[in-house]
Amino acid sequence: MLGNVDETETSSIDQRAGPWIAFARVFVGLLLLYEITFGGWWKLGWPTTGANPDWIDLDGGDLGPFVGAEVQSVAEQAIDQGTYGWFATLLEAVVLPAPELWAALALLAQLGAAIALIVGFWTRPAALVTILYFLPVFHFGMIRTSPLLTVPVAFAFVANAGRYYGLDGLLWKRDCTLGRATRAVNAPLPIRREWYPGLAAIAAVVGVYYLLTIPEMVDTRVHLTALEMTVLAGLVAGGLSFVYRGREPVTVAADALRVFVGYRFLQEIVVRSEPGANALPGWASVEAQTEVFAGIAEAHVAPVGAFIELAVLPAMSAWVLAFAAVQTTVGVALLVGYRTRVAGTVAVVYLTALTALGLVRLAPLVFASAIVAATLAGRHASLDAVAGRTARPPAVPTAASLPAVAVGVVFLAGAAVIGIDPTAGYGAMAGPVALVMLAFGCLTLAAVSSPQSRRLARAESTAAADD
Repeated sequence: MLGNVDETETSSIDQRAGPWIAFARVFVGLLLLYEITFGGWWKLGWPTTGANPDWIDLDGGDLGPFVGAEVQSVAEQAIDQGTYGWFATLLEAVVLPAPELWAALALLAQLGAAIALIVGFWTRPAALVTILYFLPVFHFGMIRTSPLLTVPVAFAFVANAGRYYGLDGLLWKRDCTLGRATRAVNAPLPIRREWYPGLAAIAAVVGVYYLLTIPEMVDTRVHLTALEMTVLAGLVAGGLSFVYRGREPVTVAADALRVFVGYRFLQEIVVRSEPGANALPGWASVEAQTEVFAGIAEAHVAPVGAFIELAVLPAMSAWVLAFAAVQTTVGVALLVGYRTRVAGTVAVVYLTALTALGLVRLAPLVFASAIVAATLAGRHASLDAVAGRTARPPAVPTAASLPAVAVGVVFLAGAAVIGIDPTAGYGAMAGPVALVMLAFGCLTLAAVSSPQSRRLARAESTAAADD
């Protein structure tokens, strides 16, 4: 799925796929940028917060501007609480001797990848660096968010997403140094078609390895690391097999995201049954859900806080049933690919509603993949494909551009007025973080639906056709 892909691979896909490919790229880039400023892995901070002292010392202490305390802490925690023996050896031999170096590399990788994805510049190398960054992060036990960022980034790599409404598309046909460099760095990996079965087999063996290690792991986080790696390796193996049979890599990758979103919906019910502002509701009890939403109501903006107190908390039993019903039904439908457009659209609406209500951690991250599943998936390994249902990607509403900009700016302004403290936790910052995440969605929609983007898309399509 990540191999030798013809650059005209999407020519037979409806041209309406372009905006959604760009949407996923820009949105996940904004999420990465948020992570290093205000998110759970914040590093740079903001002028009002300052930099994270566990990552950066702007006064330039003995270790220079990069501290590395957080890198050292998570590495020691992984070793002490139990991880794979080979990974513990790697941490002791490579990471712990120079944590400040790895802190610098982590910051540069995240910041560079975020900017590259947002503007669509040299997207494939940026995506590849991001994937290589997050894979070891999985093994630290950071499995709640890492896979949810990695999967849409991998899709951006396969789709060569910078060629859709991005700088890569503008530079692709230019006969200048930067244009030639852009074509070179975004070229497919030099993997021959006959290698695909072997690569798929290797991915399958890797998945089986992680699956078999689950009973041996003591720490729950490592259990989940093994589970995530099993699923991701399985998706790669399946994707490579489909591409080897002549299927289009972009649509294969879209269906991989469909399966992943369905799996995560169900995982939040079966494995992560405890609710929180950093999770999806799942099957959690009425009492537990009430406690979570009561805390969110106190921290949210006044209109949403009032809605939660007046309409959600008094009828929490009904809301718990609604959460469970939607999440289970949509998760199963996406997993098997039944009525994918409908199930994906419900997933997007559901995740948007959860974000608005203050569940501001996992919901936006899953949304980055769900938007692809809702618009481009359903062609492979699905009941829809068996039944001959191949829906075209929905058209982006061009009239939404100006309203989306206006709403996004208002939401960002509101979040700025309230302020975000990255050390306070997601429950305590539910209001402003929800405004930021909703603003990201609005501004991304505006970017791919504006008249300027339409003209850019036509130029990119012409360039791709002439390639």
